[in-house]
Amino acid sequence: MENYYFYGNLCSWFYDIDKPFPNKKDLDFYLSFVDKGMNILEPMCGSGRFLVSFIEKGFDIDGFDLSKDMIERCKNKIEELDIKYKNLLQCCDFNKFTSSKNYDFIFIPSCSFSLIIKKIDIINKLKILEKLNKQNGKLLIELLINEDIGKSGISDVYYRDRVVKQDNFEIVLSCKTIGINEEENVKYSIFKYELYEDGIYIRAEEEKFNVKYYIPIEFENYLEKTSYKIVNKYINNEKEKYTDQKIEKIIYELIKE
Repeated sequence: MENYYFYGNLCSWFYDIDKPFPNKKDLDFYLSFVDKGMNILEPMCGSGRFLVSFIEKGFDIDGFDLSKDMIERCKNKIEELDIKYKNLLQCCDFNKFTSSKNYDFIFIPSCSFSLIIKKIDIINKLKILEKLNKQNGKLLIELLINEDIGKSGISDVYYRDRVVKQDNFEIVLSCKTIGINEEENVKYSIFKYELYEDGIYIRAEEEKFNVKYYIPIEFENYLEKTSYKIVNKYINNEKEKYTDQKIEKIIYELIKE
C-alpha cells in the first residue's frame, strides 16, 4: 500500500474546480527554468493544471500521479486541446514510473512532495528522481515549512473549510486533525467531501490527508543521500531568496552533479 495520499473522485473534482489553472506568477516562475527542446517531467502532476499549461505553450512534458481520477481529468484536459499528445502520462507511484528518457528538468510544485511523510520514502523518491534527471539536470521541489505544528492542536469535529460550485453541483470540504507527530513534524487529518445537487445531499467521500512539514535545513539532510546540490532556495514565485526568514514554504532549486 502506498504511504501517501491519493485523490478520490469527489476530491479530484473539488480541486479541479477550485484550482483549474495555475496562478500566472507560479506558472511563469517554473517556465523561467525551461527552454523548448528540453525533456520535462512533473511527478505528482494531479489533474494537470501545470502540465497542461506547459503543453499549451509547446513544451515536451511527461507526468505521473498515483490518483486514477486525477489522471483521467488530466487526460480529458489534454483531449480538449485538440492536439496529438505523444508524451507519457501514467497512473503510478514513483517506483513504477517507466520512461526511456533522462530529463533536463523535473519539478514538483504546490508542496505536493510534502505528502510523502516517511524519511525512508523521502530519500527513496529523491533517489528515483536522481536517476530520472540528466547529469546537470535540474529538480525544483516546493516544501511546506513549519517548525512547530504542535501549536495547531487536534480537533474532535470537522470544521467547514471551503465550498466550490459547478453548474447545479456544490462540493463542501470539511476537515479535522486527528493526530500530530511533533517529532517528525507530521500532521494527520481527514478531509470529507460532500456532494450536493440543487441543494440536495447526494453522497460523501472521506480521505486521509497526512502532511509533512519541514524544519528549515532539514531537507538538506535528505539531499546528502543523493548527488543533488542546492543552487538556490526561494520563498516565493518572485525568486526572493531564503535567508532565515519565517516562512511557510521553500522552493528548492537543485542540480544533479
